[in-house]
Amino acid sequence: MEDIKIELKSIVDKALNSFNQSEKYLIENNLSERCICSRLMLHLTNALRQTEFSDYVVDVEYNRGMDGKERSIKRIDDSPITVDLIIHKRGYDCDYGFDNLICIEMKKSTDRRGLNADKERLRKMTSYDYGFCYRTGFMIVVDMKNKALVINEQF
Repeated sequence: MEDIKIELKSIVDKALNSFNQSEKYLIENNLSERCICSRLMLHLTNALRQTEFSDYVVDVEYNRGMDGKERSIKRIDDSPITVDLIIHKRGYDCDYGFDNLICIEMKKSTDRRGLNADKERLRKMTSYDYGFCYRTGFMIVVDMKNKALVINEQF
């Protein structure tokens, strides 16, 4: 399991490097987190194409469970949740194996709310106990001072 986490981190690192080289404008001009996430999605998709995970999909703010319908909104402790970015196979869940690869939360370094709630969500999303079964998760910070996306923590 540790080997797969290293491989998935390599994919995220590649996407972040690509993003940081070509998308600095978004950070310099203080565009929204959602805008930054959507651009990172493209870089993650490109990084995945060159791996054994090329058939996985990157989605922004995907909030559905296995069947993709309203009744299966993802929930933690009865509260609906939405994760900033996920890499998965749509329509699968833990019963089919690990088809949820990566979940990502993103926050600007200037956001006064801090990272704790997002980190807790990532802990739960990567824990088998909650039924989401993501192999790994990343807390990514938009470093406003250095104008770059950086990994704050991996789960």
